[in-house]
Amino acid sequence: MLGPNDIKEQLSLAYIHAVASRAGCSVEKVGVDRDSIDLKLCARGQFVDDAALTSPELAVQLKATARASLTEDTLSFVLSKKNYDDLVAHSLVPRILVVFVMPEDEAQWFTLTPESLILRRCAYWHSLRGEPRTANGTAQTVHLSRQRLFTHDTLRELLMKVAREEALES
Repeated sequence: MLGPNDIKEQLSLAYIHAVASRAGCSVEKVGVDRDSIDLKLCARGQFVDDAALTSPELAVQLKATARASLTEDTLSFVLSKKNYDDLVAHSLVPRILVVFVMPEDEAQWFTLTPESLILRRCAYWHSLRGEPRTANGTAQTVHLSRQRLFTHDTLRELLMKVAREEALES
């Protein structure tokens, strides 16, 4: 049997697969996570007419939580020092943090009926690229804007920026 953390991880992967599929993108699992990357989201070919690059990719560090620290504007998430420092570094493939927020009550995480498949709550994204490395010993709190929902439209916009070699946060 999977434990609650394993189930959260699998449901967050299901969320990413659903969003990527709706966006027309593929999900590639990273075999060995050495750089704080769990998977890559990939588009193929000339993704946008004014692209500088073809087949843009976005690397994702994926987290799931059922104990989110939410305000009206932000989600605060504690990230390990290694993950944080890996995500602030410049890399060939842009990296983002995606945090999937679930209800605290496990019974509400997932519902299946003949009419619907419901995976409750949503994910938020944040690019840490260019932020200073943390001086903290073990972890760094990251504040994600609740305006940055990770949706299929958002993913397409992010991949268009990657294809144009634009900053993700602009």
